[in-house]
Amino acid sequence: MNKNETLKWLHNQEDNLIVVDERMTDIKGCTRGIYGIFVNDGGIEKCVYVGKTDNFYSRMFKGQGHICRLRRKTHFIEELNNITKPKKVIFKILEEVPFIYDNYYKDLQRLASAETYHINKYQNIDQCLNQVPEGTKVTEKEWKEAKLTYEKNKN
Repeated sequence: MNKNETLKWLHNQEDNLIVVDERMTDIKGCTRGIYGIFVNDGGIEKCVYVGKTDNFYSRMFKGQGHICRLRRKTHFIEELNNITKPKKVIFKILEEVPFIYDNYYKDLQRLASAETYHINKYQNIDQCLNQVPEGTKVTEKEWKEAKLTYEKNKN
């Protein structure tokens, strides 16, 4: 029997404001792949985050996992910390990306490429817009300053 308190909390929600793909709750599953976090507001669903993981269960229910953060109301996507009806937060597996075990670097790149594909897919329809690539060093403030300089200099 799974003794994870966050998983118990999720299953005991009375209002079902958080919906999680059941495959993510399998402690024995080591499913690797891409997941999306969506907000459903009265039937209109919007992607707010896309992530990659080597283990969906751990990424959701351990330590700083997404569901753990929601339970503590400390999620880095502020909108998710105060969800009330009719809104729901939905966690979906967008793509499973299993290890092929042909080459270490190729296996890691497959996961990174799949994540980039899904981020691009949602950003192209104006969703998932708070997401920046891993390793980004430019802050939003620096970007805005550079944009102003660029616009001033292009004329």
